[in-house]
This record gives sequence, C-alpha cells and structure tokens, in this order.
Amino acid sequence: METERLIIDPIRAADKEDYFINISHDKKVLDTFICRYADSMEEFDFSSYPGREDLFAIRLKETGRLIGIVNFFDEKGGVCEIGYGIGSGYWGHGYATEAVKRFLEYLFTEKGLHTIYASFFTGNDASRRVMEKCGMRYDHFSEKELTYLGVDRNLTYYAIHRKYITLRDKPELKDEAAVWFHSKWGVPEQAYLDCMTAYLNRETEYGWYLCLDGDRIIGGMGVIENDFHDRKDLTPNVCAVYTEEVYRGQGIAGRLLNMVVEDMRSKGISPLYLVTDHTGFYERYGWEFLCMVQGDGEPEMTRMYVYR
Repeated sequence: METERLIIDPIRAADKEDYFINISHDKKVLDTFICRYADSMEEFDFSSYPGREDLFAIRLKETGRLIGIVNFFDEKGGVCEIGYGIGSGYWGHGYATEAVKRFLEYLFTEKGLHTIYASFFTGNDASRRVMEKCGMRYDHFSEKELTYLGVDRNLTYYAIHRKYITLRDKPELKDEAAVWFHSKWGVPEQAYLDCMTAYLNRETEYGWYLCLDGDRIIGGMGVIENDFHDRKDLTPNVCAVYTEEVYRGQGIAGRLLNMVVEDMRSKGISPLYLVTDHTGFYERYGWEFLCMVQGDGEPEMTRMYVYR
C-alpha cells in the first residue's frame, strides 16, 4: 500500500530498531497506544511481529524507515477494529491521517469489510481528529473498559461503515439523492429526479449508484444518455462522479465505477463513456482515453474516456 508520502507494508525483521525507538520505547506513544514498554533493545522481544498478517509498518517513502504501525483485530462478519501509532518525533505532519485513510481503503476494498471501529483513550483529541478526518463518526463510550499503566481507562469508539447500493435497492433515497447530486454539480434537482424516476420505473436500465456511510450518502454516480457534450454518438455516459472530500482516498469512486461497469455489462450495455478533466485516475480502473469532446457551453475541450 502506498500514499503520497508513505508505504504501508508488513513488518520485517530489519525493523526491530525503528519499532523499538518509535513505538515500544517511546513513552509519549505508549501513553495513548496500548503496547508493552521496552527499556532496552536487549529486553525487547520483537520475534512475533515480522510476518504477521494483521500488523503493518508505516514507512516514509524517502527513507523506507518505519515511523509507526497500523493494525486490525477482532475481525468477524465483515467487522473489525483498527489501531495505529506514530513515533512522537513524527507527530504534527499528518502521517497518521494519511496512513489510516489508505488502510481503511485496504480493509474495505481488499478485505471486503463493511464496518470498521477505532477507539481512543477519552481526552486524546489528536487521535479523535485523525478519526474524524478519515470520515469516522462517534459510535459509543465505554467507561473503565480496561486498566492500562495502572489506570482505569475510558474508551471512546468511532466507526465508519460502507454500503454500496443501486437506487433500486433503496428507492426511498430518491429525493435525498437528487438533492445530494444537485448540491455537488449544480445541475437542476428536477433533472436528477427525472432520470432516477425513469430508472426506478424501469423505463431505462441506466442506473444510479450510491455509497452509504450508515444512512448518509458519501459517494455516487449515475448513467445517462449524454453528459452535456457534442458527441451524441458516444453513449451512454457515466456522470456525476463524486465522493465527499473527507472520504476521498479510500477507494470509493473506484468501487462504484466497477459496480457500474459490472451492472451495465450484465444488461448487455457496453462500452461506457465519461467526460472528465482528470488525468491518471480513471486509468487505474481500466478506462482508456478516447478523444477530446466539446462540452455544451464550455470554452475548452474536455477529455472523453471509454470502458470497453
């Protein structure tokens, strides 16, 4: 796993010194992250860490050195909890948020989980902010859940949920979805309602697709005949691709794009087209640049992609 500045990969035997310095011997970290303190390298038992499938190093790309760790545990029925720690010498640079966002993507996309929890000692505002920046929301409070460093600890739990649906799965979301898409793109709400109603009434198979966090829409896209450009022959078009900013970098748009492709293909609808100003994103999911097209009322040409 990679981010702009980090690599997240399995623990190696060669990580022992960095793990000792940044985690097990860093008392600032151990005030907030549950781990056994090691006073010296000689007494530090590192043997069980390398090769674990639930524990990952957080490394700086520029050096390859371990600066923190992230793990998941208590996985059952599509649900798990995560923990994370960054050496105190690296605090204040956004590394925890960057790593956790990518780790959530891994758990949702590659592990196929749908609910992920994280907890912090009540009063640890830095950890709370990391969770909030990653789209997690307050779930529950647990008084005196455990004793750590001789102190009874209260834990505050945050959670993040993922559910990918078509509008036909939850037609009662039609009005809310139309408002949500309108707020992102400025296209009249009624235009979305007309397309969605036709889809729900089975007048068309061009669908609408949503990602939900609990009951909130956090990502979505649709399929329409033409997304306001001059190449009327290139149809149908994926449109209104959007993910709420706080949830970006977690694979939501990619999962929705794949969902659209699979759904349309199952109905014999292929190829698909979309217009965008982005470069380098859609290629990750099998889309290919096709040509430049003229958007309705737009002064500049825009890029047209195809999924064959």
